[in-house]
Amino acid sequence: MKNNLSRSDFAISLGMGSLSTAVLSNAIINDKSTVGDNINHIGPQKGFTPHVGTLVSMLDWVRDTIFKYHSKLTMEQLDHLHDKDSNTIGSLIMHLADTEVIYQDITFENLDDFSPANKEKWGVAMDLGEKARKEIKGNPLSYYKDMYEEVRKQTNEGLSKRDDQWLLSGETKEWDWNNYCKWFHVVEHYANHRGQITWQSRRLPK
Repeated sequence: MKNNLSRSDFAISLGMGSLSTAVLSNAIINDKSTVGDNINHIGPQKGFTPHVGTLVSMLDWVRDTIFKYHSKLTMEQLDHLHDKDSNTIGSLIMHLADTEVIYQDITFENLDDFSPANKEKWGVAMDLGEKARKEIKGNPLSYYKDMYEEVRKQTNEGLSKRDDQWLLSGETKEWDWNNYCKWFHVVEHYANHRGQITWQSRRLPK
């Protein structure tokens, strides 16, 4: 028998039917199940509402791959330029951290861009290019790890103060993206540049 289930019927079948967003959010928040501390288990995390915690687990997983797969890179390798138009691995790693910072400012502070202080600190890494090639160098891998820890601490503090209703809202005038889409963009940005970093690391001089 052909299934003619409509989109609204499907929503009802998931228990969403006539529930308001607030009621749905509260129902989800009361679910205390988490996936634990395994980095390879994506899902709700302790200290966050379920969808927010799932986002945090995604962010943690992609960040972990940056350092897990490139844990032995030396300072010289982090500063190596594959060609005159490339960005160094170090600058790409810093670019990923500042992508997280700009979305902190956009979603936590309701800004359209970096705050002035963050623009001064992170603007070069965001833009990459010639200025980044000149300025972002001379740092060991531990420098970037410490930087990531501080940025992720700020991200988690901000997300822990917000719930699933916030995550599913937050469309802006210029972008028809909710907060979940904005932060998922941070996740896919990690994945995109992780591939670039891996490509370059395999072509480093012997």
